[in-house]
Amino acid sequence: MQCCVLFLLAITTPVAAFAPSQQRAVGSIGKAGIVLTPRMANDENSEEPEKQPTSDRYDVSKLVGGEDGEGFNQFDPVLSATGFLSRRFGILGGLAVFAALALVEGKEIVKGFGDATPDQGSGETITKASGLKVTENLVGKAGSAPLPGSIVGLRAKVKIGDTVIYETTAGEKPVAFKYGQRPFQNVICEGVEEGIQGMKVGGKRVLEVPANLAPAGVDLPPGVPLVYEIELTEVLASYF
Repeated sequence: MQCCVLFLLAITTPVAAFAPSQQRAVGSIGKAGIVLTPRMANDENSEEPEKQPTSDRYDVSKLVGGEDGEGFNQFDPVLSATGFLSRRFGILGGLAVFAALALVEGKEIVKGFGDATPDQGSGETITKASGLKVTENLVGKAGSAPLPGSIVGLRAKVKIGDTVIYETTAGEKPVAFKYGQRPFQNVICEGVEEGIQGMKVGGKRVLEVPANLAPAGVDLPPGVPLVYEIELTEVLASYF
């Protein structure tokens, strides 16, 4: 029996040596005889490294989330500071920063409300190069002055001499218009646009508008201006 086994091994060994490089036979002796198991020549090195899945989307893990926590935004300096203090000193550190910011912003808001009270104007009448005369009675400090495109609201009393031809009554909506828009509407004219330059909400002026700056169709007696008593009520930025 042992001679048969040695004879079979002598035959199969050279055959396995000259087998194709892709496969080789591995022999093992068991009770049932010789078992030949095919195997790839380079089994140990044949495995290719696993490819990572690719995507055409941006990796946002460095912007939001990641090691700093779910939803964390690294570009927000306030969150960065509170997050650092929270990790360093606990939640009380983050709350301390929040309280300090709220205190500073609260002071600014209160200060803004306090500064909104108009100051008394000089009452001096200034004559512009166009012939418009402007008298400052109250100097407003709230918001911004009108710019081209701004939506302006104002109350007006318009007179020729002692005759009132237009007046915004109590409870009535202010006159609203877009600064710089043409053609003019209502009682708005070039004299009004020039006369409210630099005004802020709460300010009051008296405008003496000559005939060349008055609304079209208004007949003024020679040398008599069209008088506007103006109170600026609103200035809004326009997005259109």
